[in-house]
Amino acid sequence: MLYSKPRSCDVLVEHGRATQSALPRRFTVCVWNWQKSKQKEWASEFSRLAQAADLFLAQEVRRSPAVKEVMEKTAYHWNGAVSFFSLKGKNPIGVATGCIANPLQVSFAATSREPVFRIPKMTLATLIPIQNAKRPLLVVNLHAINFTGIRAFEKNLRGAAEILLDYNGPILLGGDFNSWNHKRLRLLHCIIRSAGLQEVPFEPDLRSRWMGKPLDYLFVRGLKVLASGVRVTRGSDHNPLLARLEIR
Repeated sequence: MLYSKPRSCDVLVEHGRATQSALPRRFTVCVWNWQKSKQKEWASEFSRLAQAADLFLAQEVRRSPAVKEVMEKTAYHWNGAVSFFSLKGKNPIGVATGCIANPLQVSFAATSREPVFRIPKMTLATLIPIQNAKRPLLVVNLHAINFTGIRAFEKNLRGAAEILLDYNGPILLGGDFNSWNHKRLRLLHCIIRSAGLQEVPFEPDLRSRWMGKPLDYLFVRGLKVLASGVRVTRGSDHNPLLARLEIR
C-alpha cells in the first residue's frame, strides 16, 4: 500500500484560530482543489486568496508541516476530513474548510471509495454562524469519486444530498465534482435541482476541465450571488473559484 487509512477517531481534524465570532451576511468564498500544487507558487497564490475570502473550501489538501504552517498564517479556523495518510511523511490528505468564524457543528460522510486502492472520498459539512441570521449557513465541501462507473458516482452524490435535504436554512455546496462526462453532469444537475440549489455561474468560464467538462462547482440556496469569477493560476492544476454572496 502507498497509504494508510485513518481510524474513525482520526478522520476529523482541526487547527488554526478564527478571528470573528460569526460570518458576515455578505461574504466571499473560495473553492480550490490543490492537486499537484507546486509549493512556492501555491503558497503565494493561496495567501492572496485567503486575504480576499472569508470562507475557503479546499480539496486534495496534503497537510504536510510546510502546508499546515502556511494555512495557519490565515485568519481561519480549519476543519478537515482525512481520506488517507501518505506513507512518506504520514501527512493527512483530504478536504479542508477554513472560515473566519468557528463552526457550530462539524460532520463528515464517506459513502464511496475509489477502486483498486479503496481510498474513501470525503464530504465535509460545517454549520457556520451568520451575523443577525436566524439559521446558520450549512457549508458542504465535497470531493467526488472519480475512477468509477455512474452507480458509484450517484451513491456518492446522494450521500451528500441527504445532508442538504435535511437542512432548512441557507446552504453552500462546493468542491471538485469530477463531472467529466455527460452522464455524470446530468446526474449532478438532477440531484442539485432536487435539493433546491442553484449553480453559481462563471463568466468567462475559466474553470479547469477534463474531457471538455468543468470539474469544480459552487451551488447555493438562500444566498444571493453578487459577483463571481475564476482566477487563472500556476499554483495547482485547478483554477480557484471565487464568489461574493449575501444571505437572503
